[in-house]
Amino acid sequence: MPQKILLVQLRQLGDIILTTPSLREMKKLWPDATIDFLCHPMGKLILQDNPYVNSILTYDLDASWMEQLRFVQNLRARGYDLVLDFMYNPRSAFYSRATGAPKRLAFPSRRAFLYTDIVPQNPEVEYIVREKFRYLEYLGLKPTDLTLDLPWDETHLKAIKQLIETHVHFRDAPVRAVISCTHRREERQWPVERYAEIADRLVREKNATVVWIWGPGEEDFVKHAMTHCKEPMLLSPATAFRELAAILANCDFFIGNSNGPSHVAVANSGSSLQLHGTTYARGWCPDNERHRSIQAGAGMPGGLGPINLIPSADVWHALDVMWPVVIKVAAKRRMSGMKLNWTQRDRND
Repeated sequence: MPQKILLVQLRQLGDIILTTPSLREMKKLWPDATIDFLCHPMGKLILQDNPYVNSILTYDLDASWMEQLRFVQNLRARGYDLVLDFMYNPRSAFYSRATGAPKRLAFPSRRAFLYTDIVPQNPEVEYIVREKFRYLEYLGLKPTDLTLDLPWDETHLKAIKQLIETHVHFRDAPVRAVISCTHRREERQWPVERYAEIADRLVREKNATVVWIWGPGEEDFVKHAMTHCKEPMLLSPATAFRELAAILANCDFFIGNSNGPSHVAVANSGSSLQLHGTTYARGWCPDNERHRSIQAGAGMPGGLGPINLIPSADVWHALDVMWPVVIKVAAKRRMSGMKLNWTQRDRND
């Protein structure tokens, strides 16, 4: 059994969340190993307080060459005997090689010569958590739990408490639904008019209270999207990343683009529906009873297409199919009361 292990997933937030099951499963199966995680500083938003990581190492893009040299020297001095590079891009490959670890894993790429072991990939697109598990299986482990980890606690309840205290109809809502209509890439945004149409139907036909969420720099975009709604809607307060997790953990259903919040929803919300265009839904969504997806252009060559090809009718049909599960999630939430921390989440089997 290796004693000192480094996991490398430099960015983005969604990719780092999707690496947390590998971190947890390794710690569970090798409890005496020291497991560190190398990522961009923003990765601390995901990994801070994670009980399965010993140290979070971050690099500085603006560091001087002397500072970068010291960082690499520190990596090597840590004496890792196993490195799992889940990103295998030029920077992560350089850091992996610089550790001097006798065993360094990656998937096939042009940088294969920088690793000691190349792990075969599934020729078919699979859920990224399962894909990452291939590293662990290559090492002889048998990971089983796909659940995403994003720890939060009572210090992150400000936003959800504000919603509950300010809006009685949210507090007493039979169903709490969340909409995330943003993405940093315009081509991955489903048209906001269609989100508004779905939101109105959720209110009218499903007796749901709908909250629209937003991140830094997105408030005006979301407010504009909400102007297309005919029914009463709620705008989320400003939230830090873990405050968003606390909101989703205390709601019943999430619908949104394939963005960071969609992975937070898989980690914390009772049920979710992701909309995908030029990304493969089966790669980013677990597609189980509680967390599902819709793929634009599924019948086109390559199996994907522009996200605006998804009609509102298809989204509503998928939502209708999921609704018995949503009702169960909502009933359990009303019976249990407010979730106060991450350990109270449901397992997303």
